Amino acid sequence: MRGSGVEAAIASSLGDDGSVRWVTVGLRCNRGGFCGVYADWKIDYSPTHHLLTMV
Repeated sequence: MRGSGVEAAIASSLGDDGSVRWVTVGLRCNRGGFCGVYADWKIDYSPTHHLLTMV
C-alpha cells in the first residue's frame, strides 16, 4: 500500500552466562498498528557475542 510503512525491531534472549539463546524479529504496521513476530531463531552454538554486534 503506498504511503504505509513498517517499524522493525530485533530482540535477543540471553542465557544466564550472557550468551544469546534466541533472536526474534518483530514488525509493526505504521498505518494500522498491527504487530507480529515474523521470525524467531533458537541459537544452539557458542560463542554468540558476535550476534549482538551484528544488529
